[in-house]
Amino acid sequence: MSADWGTCVLLSVKPRFADLILAGTKRVEFRRSWAARDVSHIAIYSSAPVQRIVAIAAVEDVVRTTSWNLWKHSTARGGGLSRSELLDYFEGKDEGYALLLGEVTVLPEPLLPSDLISPFTPPQSFRYLTEREAERLWA
Repeated sequence: MSADWGTCVLLSVKPRFADLILAGTKRVEFRRSWAARDVSHIAIYSSAPVQRIVAIAAVEDVVRTTSWNLWKHSTARGGGLSRSELLDYFEGKDEGYALLLGEVTVLPEPLLPSDLISPFTPPQSFRYLTEREAERLWA
């Protein structure tokens, strides 16, 4: 990955949702909080029990809005969850984030995160990748 790829993050995603992203039926990922920097790509880390990086997704846009408006993005782009699940997830928050996913590149072999990041600790939400880590991911 060269500098013109922009900023890449490692994003923890439950396996249920990671599978939907890989299948192309989930084109939006929801977050209660999001990165301060512009993010161009997301390395999808499928959390336990998979515990592997399974894909890289381009970020088309990030929308910050109310949970009710986030539901519109879910229905338009495939959010992979019910309305009640979305509202429960954002309970107590005035606003949330919809990460609108672009092209998704499925890795031919899921990657052990420790092969990329040492020592590896799964991020609670996301973790910025260093330029070196991102280059190794794209290789």
